[in-house]
Formats: sequence, structure tokens, C-alpha cells
Amino acid sequence: MSAEYETQDEVVDETPGQDQTTLQPTSEEEGVLGASVRYSSRQLGRARDLLSRIDAARRAARFYPAAHPWSEETVSELFDAIRALHREGVDVQLTFYQGEVLMGDQLLPEESVLFDGLARDISASGGRSFLLKRGLTPIEVRAFVGCLAAGEDEIRRRGGLSKMLEAEGAENIRVSAVEMLGDDVMLGSSPSDAYADAITLMHEIDRRESAGRVPDVRRTTNVVRSLVDNVLTDRAAILRLTGLHDFDQYTFYHSANVGVLSVAIGSMISQDHRFLSILGVAGLLHDVGKLALSSEIINKPGSLTPEEWAAMRAHPVIGAQMVASMPGIDKAAVVAVLEHHQRFDGSGYPKPFGNQRQHLVSRIIALADGYDAMTSRRSYSAARQHDQAFSIITSSMGTSFDPSLVQLLIKMLGVYPPRSIVRLSDGAIGIVIEASENAERPTVRVVTDSQELFITPYDVNLEERLELSVTGSVDPRLTNIVIDDYI
Repeated sequence: MSAEYETQDEVVDETPGQDQTTLQPTSEEEGVLGASVRYSSRQLGRARDLLSRIDAARRAARFYPAAHPWSEETVSELFDAIRALHREGVDVQLTFYQGEVLMGDQLLPEESVLFDGLARDISASGGRSFLLKRGLTPIEVRAFVGCLAAGEDEIRRRGGLSKMLEAEGAENIRVSAVEMLGDDVMLGSSPSDAYADAITLMHEIDRRESAGRVPDVRRTTNVVRSLVDNVLTDRAAILRLTGLHDFDQYTFYHSANVGVLSVAIGSMISQDHRFLSILGVAGLLHDVGKLALSSEIINKPGSLTPEEWAAMRAHPVIGAQMVASMPGIDKAAVVAVLEHHQRFDGSGYPKPFGNQRQHLVSRIIALADGYDAMTSRRSYSAARQHDQAFSIITSSMGTSFDPSLVQLLIKMLGVYPPRSIVRLSDGAIGIVIEASENAERPTVRVVTDSQELFITPYDVNLEERLELSVTGSVDPRLTNIVIDDYI
């Protein structure tokens, strides 16, 4: 497909070490840890080997009894790694929180990505911090590994990790739940609050970029969590908000819309929270690389020169590099930022490696991006009506877009999505408030009669009123209808 729906939005990134997560042990489980242990850079450099041995021992314990040679070998290697640090006069303190790993009070961004599964499993029921004290024995290490390999049901049944370790006689191991301290902003729980938080986040990212800083990972994660929760709770309510467009703030609204639309499409495939969170992050940050471009290129109303177009085509690569530097971000989100301008048939940019197919997350982001861009007013093109946008999208099935995902988008939004202004077959005009099983027969809030005189609004479910139908979209600019007055 041509660049006719190319987006002009901005987003940003953040350098490691800024706004570091602050974690504090709590007494939710027995054994409060106290102050974090401080490590030298050389000691921190051993974290990757230590985590690798923890992961190997945990996996062995899940498949084999403690007396199995592989289990014994992995426990022995883990003990040696811990003892090496003990010999330098430090205890070993590891914290797992929201999929991230800390050693002492130092966030380990690369290790958080490399040991993503381990970190997420351990922090699944809340953050946990482990203190492996000097004097630790191989038997205590075996007990530690057994606890990490246990399922949540077993941990609850046995009274928590502290009681499990106490029962095993592991006196040199302390475990505690953790909570985050600092300047977290409480996020709203309603669809409108979640959407507003996403817009606010985009403004914050823009300010950070201006100061040479990358996005606040913690803030981004919290906003995405709120969006995902709202999509899973009431998808129709939050989808009604994605029709909002502000030409003067196109960057921020487009990013929020793509984030919501991507999560909503994904929720029709799976309701796995991690999958949907990846979509939310990738959707919000998909065009972060455009912040490296000049505003003259981004807002240019006419055609781009070859040099300007080359700069524009570089933004997915730049964006992927920026997002990859964010600690704890799932690699699939990085891939989606890189691939969101690639096409289903292998065309687009940047050119894929070999015969590598565009990732599913990338295909979802590309579709959400294209749809919202087509229905938005931008510096170089007017907004298309929703039915026109769907006509373009359906004609590009199998080339630009994944046909299966297009079908899901139409099923989700209908041919006339929420917030569309439509004319009915009896001449009345109304606003679509909800899609239905039949994509062409939504629920419409009628606001004028056939003479286009305003009336007391009433709702019509076109799946039930078969004598009526939608004859087409109406350009909002040709009416005096203020959509938000009726939604």
C-alpha cells in the first residue's frame, strides 16, 4: 500500500538509570530483609551467571527428583556461584518485581530481558526479594531451588515461602514480599480515565524526549495495564473513545488510539494479559522513532523529497533501538516497533531479513495504525469516512494487511464503528454507539429526523429493526452534531 495513511505521530524513550524503581521489603511474608545490599560493578557482573544457574536448577527441580544427577549438578553449580560472592564478604540479595530483576538496589535491565520467564514466574503473585546469607549450605540451596520450582497452589498450601524454607531448616535464607515506593501516579479505572491517562503519558514522553530522556517504563506499564483491564472488562466502552481525534494533538491521540485498538483486536484472539500488554506497549510506542525527525518533515503538508522520505523510512529502526533500551520491555514489542510498516506480503519497510514473516504483534499494530491514520485529519490529508477506510483496508487484504485480522477488526468495530455519524434509510441521522454481530447493522443513537431537525435522541438496534438500514457515513464537518454531547 502507498504511504497515504502514513502516520505523523511522536513518542519517546528513556535511559537506564533514570527514575530507577525503588523497592521496599514488607512484612507480607515472614522475614523482613532490611536495607538493600550494595555491590561493586564486578560483583554485579556476576549476576547473569548467577541467574542462569538459578534458572537451570529451577527447571531441573520441576522435572526430576532432588536425587537425580541433573538436579544435584545444577544445585551444586548454583551453590558455587553463590559461595563465590560470599567469599567476597557480601550476602546475595535478589529481587523480582513485575518481571524485572534487581541485585541489591541495582536494576538489571539486560538480565531482566534475558531471564524474562524466570522473573515473571517468581514475581507473578507480587514482588519477592531473597537474601542468601553467608554460611549458606548446599542443603539450604536445594531447599531454595525447591521453593522456586513450586507452584503457587503449593506455596499457599504450605503457608508461604518463608514457612517452606523454615520447615526445610534453611536458616540462612530470608524471603520477603516487596512493594514499590516513590512517585507513582494513581491511575483511573474507568474507560475515560484510562484513555485520558494514555494521552497524558504521551505528553510526558514528549517532554522527556525534549530533555534527552527515554520513556518511564514503570509509568508506561501502569497505563497499559489499565487499558488492558478496561478492554477485558468493557471493550465497547473504551472503543467508543478511539474515535476521538485532535488535529493539534494528533501525535498523542493517535498513539493512544493505536494502543487501545491493538489491545482490543488482540483480545479477540486471546485474553492472555501478557500478550495484550505487549500489544499495548507496542501500540503506544510504535512511532517513537519519529521523535528523531524534524517537525518540518513530520508536519510537511506536501510530498516529501527523496532525502526526507529516506529519513522517514528510518524511524522504525530508530524506534526499535530506543524501545530495546527500556528495561523489562518484552522483545515482541521491540519487534513490532521495528516491523509496523512492513506489510503482510513482505513489502514495506524496513525490508525483512530473508523470508522472515511479519510478527503477529506487528501485523496487529500495522492494522490499528493504518485504520486510525486513515480516519484522522493530518497535515497532508483529510480524514476519511470510516466506511471509506474499511473499503481501502479490505481491498488491501493479503497485501498490506493480514486478512484474518481485517475480519476481526470489522467484526469488532462493524463497517460503521462507534462514533460514526450515519444516515439511515428513512433519512434520519444518528451516531453509532455500538457494533453488532452483523457488521452493517449497528446500534445507532438517532439525533435528527429526516429533515435533519434535532430531536430527543433515541437508540435503534438495526439488528432488530430490519426495515431500517444505514445508507452511508455522514461527514461530521457537514453537520452541527457534537458527538460527545450524545455519547
